[in-house]
Amino acid sequence: MSDAATSRSSLPLAAARQIILQVGQQRFVTTCETLAAESSFFASLLSGRWDNALVDDSYFIDVDPSLFEHILRYLRRGVLPVFYDMHKGHDYALYLALLEEAKYFQIPRLQEWLENKRYLRALMVECSVEEVEGVGCLSTTRATDEYVEYYPGWGTKKVGKPGACGRDCRKTQGDADDIYEEEAVSRTLLVKKQVVFDIQACLAGW
Repeated sequence: MSDAATSRSSLPLAAARQIILQVGQQRFVTTCETLAAESSFFASLLSGRWDNALVDDSYFIDVDPSLFEHILRYLRRGVLPVFYDMHKGHDYALYLALLEEAKYFQIPRLQEWLENKRYLRALMVECSVEEVEGVGCLSTTRATDEYVEYYPGWGTKKVGKPGACGRDCRKTQGDADDIYEEEAVSRTLLVKKQVVFDIQACLAGW
């Protein structure tokens, strides 16, 4: 069991009390246990040593609520985040912004995941190249984790039936090479990319 999981299980039941956070213009409702299990920031904030609650018993947190959504999602389930798009790749700007929040809220496991770019290990892209002739085979249904790039072009192929010219034709031809005609044909290069996701990497983390 990871240190994070151990700290969650060791918290008293009283820590499950409801907590309201005012983050910018947005409110979040969660529990003390969720917030304090891995975050030293929230463990200190909610320790009761300071009277820092607002008049309505909520707590004001001066951070971007869109980023805090990711922080709270992580604290609730402990699943490390991956922000990846098949066409754009990893969202490094979001990783960097979230890293600063992980430092601010003092969440070591999440900070280590982002700081050392361990999310790169959670995804692998398998690539293959195939050349196909004609266009009939290009119409197909593919899985949503597979992306194909098409590079069309033209080539030639030899056509003809040299063995069909008959005995007299063969005598005339002698030992000469068979004669073929060249015919233009469309050829397409298929570059296939498939994303392989390792969910265990996001659960274990380190």
